Amino acid sequence: MNRFVTLSASLLFLLPLLAFAAEGGSESGGNKKPLPPPAIPAPENINTYLHILVNNLTKAEAPRIQDRKLILTWKGDVQPRYVAVAFKHEAFREKHVFWRNQNGVYFLVYDLSADSPSTLEYRLIVDGLWQGDPSNPDRIRDDQGVTLSRISLRSSDLPQVHGPVQAYFGEVEFSYRGKPGQQVSIIGNFNDWDPFAHFLEEVSPGEYRVKLTLAEGTVLYRFVVGTKSLLDPENAHTASDDQGGTYSFFQNRIIEPAKVMEARLPASAHP
Repeated sequence: MNRFVTLSASLLFLLPLLAFAAEGGSESGGNKKPLPPPAIPAPENINTYLHILVNNLTKAEAPRIQDRKLILTWKGDVQPRYVAVAFKHEAFREKHVFWRNQNGVYFLVYDLSADSPSTLEYRLIVDGLWQGDPSNPDRIRDDQGVTLSRISLRSSDLPQVHGPVQAYFGEVEFSYRGKPGQQVSIIGNFNDWDPFAHFLEEVSPGEYRVKLTLAEGTVLYRFVVGTKSLLDPENAHTASDDQGGTYSFFQNRIIEPAKVMEARLPASAHP
């Protein structure tokens, strides 16, 4: 009986230590705790870090550039049905609808492209009412006296190119720029994420390329350089899964060359 009491007391003493070790020990040793799961579904073009960042906002902030993406935010005294933004370089034709986080802050994560203008000019749309961005002090008036908010971009804010180059009949060329003499491969949903399936060829010092014929649809991929897995630094489009993994992606389309109609010669031209 005494042995049982002693054993029970020992277990009670050890339980807090076991829980402490399971959480990674102290901050100076062991594994760090994983990031908490996002509270709401994430837009497809952001990773877990960005999702936690925008989901934890408690107020609207000035526009920022993060990972070649523009982050816009809005919050008002009442909750509108929707908030959106329209850009001048898109002729104000497309409305990009914001998401709403757990604190009632509306946010948009907008992918920047290689051909984005050096200055983005835009207007917010709140329940159909067009207006400037109250969180952005940089404003101008156009020729018609309409107030536009604007953001200046640096070249480092933009991807160098659009990412993979698509050719005819599903052929896609992937390219990677890095140090010479490396072993670079590509993994994706097209090769079961096998790092040994497709290697890139170093066509010039530090310039690696590979051409693959892929099916139509969404292509998720990453580069493997040595033992490290990397996003495509020249593709601004990224997506994340339920486990927090991030991937570069694009929509592959089957493109066929234009067909030239056979010319019909007049009867008099035939021998």
